[in-house]
Amino acid sequence: MNTDGLSPAEQESVRLTAYFLWEQDGRPADREVEYWARALEQFERQREYDRMIADGDPDRDRN
Repeated sequence: MNTDGLSPAEQESVRLTAYFLWEQDGRPADREVEYWARALEQFERQREYDRMIADGDPDRDRN
């Protein structure tokens, strides 16, 4: 998984999430890429959500 656009702190966050997910599932062997992908997807979703919150509610001004 490509994390070139992430800061070192963001990469560490993805790494820790992947590790947590792997631990929760009982530490299955040979599935590192799967857990990294899941963690990166969660990180990207959260980052997009945070941007939306920071920008405000786009539906708020429609009334």
